[in-house]
Amino acid sequence: MVSFFYFLLSSSLLFANAAVTYEFSGGRFGDCLISYLHAKWFSYKEGIPLIYKPFVHSTGLVMDEAELRVHPCKSNYSRNYLGRGEVGCGRRTEGTLYICPYFPEDVWELQNTLSLNGEPYYSFPVDWKDEGFREAALAMIAPKRKLQLPRLQEGAIHVALHLREGGGFDFDDFRTRFPLKLPPLHFYIDGLRAVLELFPGKKVECHVFTDALNPEALVRQIEEMIPNAQVQFRFRKGGNHFNRNVLEDFFSLFLFDVLIRPQSNFSMIPSLLKDYAVVYSPKECSIQEGVVRIEEVSLEINRERYERL
Repeated sequence: MVSFFYFLLSSSLLFANAAVTYEFSGGRFGDCLISYLHAKWFSYKEGIPLIYKPFVHSTGLVMDEAELRVHPCKSNYSRNYLGRGEVGCGRRTEGTLYICPYFPEDVWELQNTLSLNGEPYYSFPVDWKDEGFREAALAMIAPKRKLQLPRLQEGAIHVALHLREGGGFDFDDFRTRFPLKLPPLHFYIDGLRAVLELFPGKKVECHVFTDALNPEALVRQIEEMIPNAQVQFRFRKGGNHFNRNVLEDFFSLFLFDVLIRPQSNFSMIPSLLKDYAVVYSPKECSIQEGVVRIEEVSLEINRERYERL
């Protein structure tokens, strides 16, 4: 039944006025997923089909079965790389396959780094609060099978702390090239302190999600800097790796009240598609002799959700 459904959609796509697909940055799951979401927004706003291109771990998502897969070479479209011509989001030409290049959502990265071809990024704004788009995106970004997610204790403030360490994947100079993706440990400690100040006297449960090979060592360092605090830390104690438990950790992030995150697309995406009570993230930094210092942070508070807690 599903195959027949795809056949009908794929056949109709060949005669569509226009379509959109996306390119990757060469990065991990979050980077690929943000590329998909940017093209999904273009598709949503323009009312044109999206051509799905599989990426790492996407075979575990509903999109892998529900999105169109017509190969561009098998269609009659002419290609248009967004940003290389006059046509942009909101202006489309019939008979065109638009190709959405990767671009970051983080303002610092957008302004201080370059695309793969060495040029400034082409980007367009996305209304991440648009309920129709959120619904469409979350319908596709859903697991195909049941995942083992954490059980959250009742009566506590639940904090998700995404600590991107690299896990052996990120290259040597990654921390200084993309400093807000891998901020120093003190950023997370300061973030947890700021959250505790917002919830005085409340029981706090903090789940640390990380790609680090030794999560316990990082959690112990954080614990030492949060003395006498009523925080219960939880983390995966074994079998950690940058390419393991990816979907489990990603979908777990959606369960929490508060999110402390770097400017990693992996944890940024949940904060774009879900309204947390509090989101703490880095905004500006300085780099001196290879040492990154966070100079400015963002503390976003959703007053309605915060007051409920």
